[in-house]
Amino acid sequence: MFNTGRGIRFADDALHPKKTMDCIVEKKNLLRSKILRLRNALSTRERQDKSRCIQTCLFRIPDIIEAQNIFIYVSFKSEVQTHEMIKALLLEGKNIIVPVTDMVNKRLMLSRISDFDADLKPGVMGILEPVREKMKTVSQDSVDIVIAPGVAFSREGWRIGYGGGFYDRFFRETPKRSYALAFELQIVSDLPYDPKYDVPVDCIVTEERVICCSKNES
Repeated sequence: MFNTGRGIRFADDALHPKKTMDCIVEKKNLLRSKILRLRNALSTRERQDKSRCIQTCLFRIPDIIEAQNIFIYVSFKSEVQTHEMIKALLLEGKNIIVPVTDMVNKRLMLSRISDFDADLKPGVMGILEPVREKMKTVSQDSVDIVIAPGVAFSREGWRIGYGGGFYDRFFRETPKRSYALAFELQIVSDLPYDPKYDVPVDCIVTEERVICCSKNES
């Protein structure tokens, strides 16, 4: 095993691919559990304050200002809160596109919304999603910018999600500039990843900084 500066890799990948994959999965699971514990420990007030800082920073980024069709996740539980961000972007006249989870095909479908409160209801895992009768399906090509969630991130943009691979598939199929929202506690120095399956984000916005991931590649 060795550290490339972009995460944990293994010298015997070609000789023992299954062993390597099992080890990566195990390390991801351990890191996911650790970061979720830390994120869940934030108080409601802390989460709100940090999320407001992230929103202020995000809304100053030229890519976000110039984008018209913005894909953005709808936050749940202890994630960086996006409900107020979405409402603010709608008021600015942006076209807001949110994910709809297709559990059968393990994919994200895309739907445009125009009214946060009227268009969204609890769906898979309690995440707010467009109600079926109000689905306004859009193509991936129409997306200008992607704003994504995650559990843990490296400064190089590698991410660990919840383990379903939904966003990695989405990133491959929608190669648009991607921003992840995270609390500073979610940024780690070493993050296990497999470039065959995992897709890094371009930038990460925290309550303290904007990380341009491509500049950190070794």
